[in-house]
Amino acid sequence: MKLDETDLKIIELLRVDARLSYSEIARQVHLTRVAARERVLSLEKNGVILGYTVQINSAALNRGISIFIDIEIEPCYVEIISKNLVENKDIAIVSQHTGQSGLHVHAYISGTAELSKFLEDNIYNLKGVLSVKTSLLIKHYKTNAFMC
Repeated sequence: MKLDETDLKIIELLRVDARLSYSEIARQVHLTRVAARERVLSLEKNGVILGYTVQINSAALNRGISIFIDIEIEPCYVEIISKNLVENKDIAIVSQHTGQSGLHVHAYISGTAELSKFLEDNIYNLKGVLSVKTSLLIKHYKTNAFMC
């Protein structure tokens, strides 16, 4: 799907506030409400808009510590381990990366005292794990799911 300026404006409006009504979108991009609705539905149908979500302060859920984990894995275990990690409610991101066979994991835990237990219970015990490197997030400067 080729996006035009109106599509890009709609995407930006929804990026800032995914709860905008079709009427408000229409007003801001100079379309009718029906035309704005059709544009949004087309963006959804064509896989440009994958879904809508809410951003939650992890500290409010007693998950104030953000950790990044790079896991080197025996190649034959990458899929098995990634599927296991995806099921963990404390893990927000599981992605495969280039270089050594491995996964990059982003998780939220309640505190640094829980880090060792989290790693023992969720990472170290997985068959196929060769090495684990863990970093604690100090400060966010930007978090964005996409570039627009």
